[in-house]
Amino acid sequence: MTFRRHVVRGSGRVRKLLRRLPEAVRHEIIVELSVTGRRILAAVRARAPRKSGRLIAGLTQKILTTTLRLQVGLIGSPRGRAKLFYGRIQDLGRTEQIVRVTRHIKARTLVGNNRNGGIRRTVFHISDDRLRRRGPNKGTPIGSPYQMRVRAMEGKRFVTGRYRDLRAELSANLRGIYARALQTIGGRDGD
Repeated sequence: MTFRRHVVRGSGRVRKLLRRLPEAVRHEIIVELSVTGRRILAAVRARAPRKSGRLIAGLTQKILTTTLRLQVGLIGSPRGRAKLFYGRIQDLGRTEQIVRVTRHIKARTLVGNNRNGGIRRTVFHISDDRLRRRGPNKGTPIGSPYQMRVRAMEGKRFVTGRYRDLRAELSANLRGIYARALQTIGGRDGD
């Protein structure tokens, strides 16, 4: 899946202005982003599903210091995100669909207690006759493919939700910082 990158007119000039910001202003913006980012992260974690707690532990925040952007959500390495793939499904939801599934048949090991109190292990292998009767995959340890209905699920929007009050607070706090920074860049100190 590819995403189109939309270019806004004048965004190049804004990026140039951000690169020309004095270091003190940059640090002030980064501090404000980290403070508000922690509050947004707490709100996201409060709305996240709590079945096992792994999803809540996977939610993080990240501040990109070169572009002065704040990211909150399931951020991390691809391997770390792959372990929490269901977080995106729970956040955005899914449509009802029919999928093709193949169940793998394996040998089973049962562990139990002997009469003497020792541990007994029994391995059950599936016979070749059962494999041949399974369908088109004769003689293989893979079962017959079948279709399964997956129900629709409405998105919980714990990451992609609006959070209007926190966004308004961040905008209000950054407005003063940006106004002072642009006055400094423009050469008007204190006008």
